[in-house]
Amino acid sequence: MNKISLFTLVLTLLFTFTIQLFALQPGVNYELYGFIRNDFYYNSRLNEEVIDGIFHLFPKPAIINTVGIDENAVPQAEMISVATRLGLNIKGGIIAGAKSSAKIEMDFAGSGSYYFLIRLRQAYMQFDWDKTSLLIGQTWHPLFGSVSPTGATYNAGVPFQPFNRSPQIKINHHLSPSLTLIGAAIYQMQYTSTGPLGFSAEYMKKAIQPNLFGGLEYKKSGWTSGFGIDYKKIKPNDHSISSLSAVAYAQFIKSMWQVKAKAVVGQNLSDHLMAGGYGEIFDSNTGGVQYTNISSHASWVNVIYGKKWQVGLFGGYFQNLGSGTTLHAVGNEYTLYGRGFYKNSQQMLDRLNRVSPMLIYNLPNFNVGIEYNLTQAQYGKITSDGRITQPYSVNNHRILASATYFF
Repeated sequence: MNKISLFTLVLTLLFTFTIQLFALQPGVNYELYGFIRNDFYYNSRLNEEVIDGIFHLFPKPAIINTVGIDENAVPQAEMISVATRLGLNIKGGIIAGAKSSAKIEMDFAGSGSYYFLIRLRQAYMQFDWDKTSLLIGQTWHPLFGSVSPTGATYNAGVPFQPFNRSPQIKINHHLSPSLTLIGAAIYQMQYTSTGPLGFSAEYMKKAIQPNLFGGLEYKKSGWTSGFGIDYKKIKPNDHSISSLSAVAYAQFIKSMWQVKAKAVVGQNLSDHLMAGGYGEIFDSNTGGVQYTNISSHASWVNVIYGKKWQVGLFGGYFQNLGSGTTLHAVGNEYTLYGRGFYKNSQQMLDRLNRVSPMLIYNLPNFNVGIEYNLTQAQYGKITSDGRITQPYSVNNHRILASATYFF
């Protein structure tokens, strides 16, 4: 048995032992949940993707070889089951006057190129008082929030929707029965910023300061809406860079209808599986290199109708807004860190459009779905302001089918 298989076996036994342990604790209730999921997809060209293509970000730019053929215009197809999930909800007793609870959740998506391994999704404890709740542990980043798209795909609206789970301390305080104040201090683990060493949590570790979020959320009679501000600081080497982002969202669910929307204007959001990042600038005071943010706007709208049979439509839009300071070039080459920039060809993603109709059939404990996804990406040669020149577009046609058994 190799080390990877042994590691997976040990984690599985540990998870099983934990369930049995909680079953023996008086006053502690637990609920095992999860699903077995299989995804099949077809892409008409190569894409930037995560977890072997389950998360489809955007089509890669055209790379024309010496005989005039686009090397990225290569179709792909895959069937994969690593999105299968297992979780445990725990309800405990009263601690310091608060109702206590916890969650442990995992899937089999592994890390890096090691698919099919157990991966931690969520692991947190929570304490609920009358008006205030305290969460400690790994869960969804507040930019992901309580409003996300519904669809047949596992993609969750990426890269138009922020997608990130991270260790954090989060406080929700109910100002009224329908209005909640949200504050969080977050560090990176699986979803990280990028830099000279590639994607790594080291940049935030060296900056010391956690990612900070503050927001307000309103919930009443099927309506959810809110906004928030996110501040992040990383230190790629001797210099640090701070980034600021804002999010606004709304959702209305009633009877057969679901209508959802979100907009994000932000800087350096590559740790949320979104395009953008930061680039090098020249520091005239020291003669060295510092950094500037690449700003962007992303928004989406999602409409779903039905219960047993659900039909829906997702639309997404992304726009690169460029840099606030002139980028530094060595020769004719700029250096940027993030998603959507290709150093060798000096091409940069400037705009994305997506439209995606879907059909889902729901039965007790089971559903199947099919979705068509058309994503158009506009690329060009990067310029000193972080925008592009010589624009052109490439399209990816994606077909996805899924089958999921819930328990």
